Amino acid sequence: MKKVLVLSSAHPWDDERVFNKITKSLSKKYETALCAVADKQFFEVDQIKIFGLPKLPCSKRYKNYLKIIKIIKEFKPDIIHFHDPDLLVLSLYFKFFLKKKVIYDVHEDYPLAFKDRRYFPGPFTMLFSILFNLAEKTISRLLDGVVTVTEDIYLKFNCKNKEVIKNYPVAETFLEEKDGTVDGTLNLIYIGSVSQSRGITNLILAVKSLHELDIRLDIVGPAENQKYFEEIKKYEDEKIRIWGRVPKKDIPGILKNAHVGFVTLLPLSRYKTSLPLKLFEYMAAKVAVVASNFELWRRIVEEADCGVLVDPTDIQSICQAILFFYNNRDQVIKKGLNGHKAFMEKYNWAKEEKKLFQFYERIVEY
Repeated sequence: MKKVLVLSSAHPWDDERVFNKITKSLSKKYETALCAVADKQFFEVDQIKIFGLPKLPCSKRYKNYLKIIKIIKEFKPDIIHFHDPDLLVLSLYFKFFLKKKVIYDVHEDYPLAFKDRRYFPGPFTMLFSILFNLAEKTISRLLDGVVTVTEDIYLKFNCKNKEVIKNYPVAETFLEEKDGTVDGTLNLIYIGSVSQSRGITNLILAVKSLHELDIRLDIVGPAENQKYFEEIKKYEDEKIRIWGRVPKKDIPGILKNAHVGFVTLLPLSRYKTSLPLKLFEYMAAKVAVVASNFELWRRIVEEADCGVLVDPTDIQSICQAILFFYNNRDQVIKKGLNGHKAFMEKYNWAKEEKKLFQFYERIVEY
């Protein structure tokens, strides 16, 4: 049996895509281990070996390189499936010195992301984005395969083996029955990373402006930094609850009680072409959706008839969406059921898992 090491220097070991999808799926056909950020150096979950790495900021992740190489020599994988751009240079060592087959899993359009995140002053940010784009495309052509999360990112790579493996939820995670009524308080929810760029401030301000309505907003997920977390915590009251990070296993239970889910990310370049997991988790959990009016998201939401679209920069637009569902409770149920139907037919991990297996068959045979 071939051995696969799934590798991430940045993601926690229980990351939804890295562990619950890629690693668990590959373990059905290959002897699979995971090397990712964890508090323990070694442990097992579901008979999968997990090698822990200390959590380090991006600028210091090189300090884990020797440990990663040691783990590879210990586990002796045939294939290394890595998930982070800071491992690109190291992947050449895996390929040409350790003689492994290497797959690069691209979670987002990093050249666009680096422009938005402003790691450096203006001109240097653009230069870094250009240089990274060149390096990413050059190195990827030397590897054995590339996996991307969207078609837009897929088209930017020119390599011998590539595949789109979308980040759809696992259907079995959302088996709990949902109450089919929407009486009393309308429960609004946001699940995911919490930051101003993801529209959280505008969402809070919209709910604050509708203080006379019987609504409740739960914001669930880790903040981008402590300063922003403390800033939005000031808005907490009987209508708004800021949860912070929660165990991933708790998410389906939280969504069971939600009526309307928000994915109102601001129109940054990297978001417009992304497929946010939270959108499909809402659909899986029969939660009606309020989404940013990006063209890619518009096609999904309108085709499934699972929610409404808003201008995420316009607080009044978000208010109108809340009022629509507040005054039309039947639409909450209808659009929630429509989203679930589309999820089961089209947007679940089972279909992506089949593509993953087919992709690996090509890699193994190559």
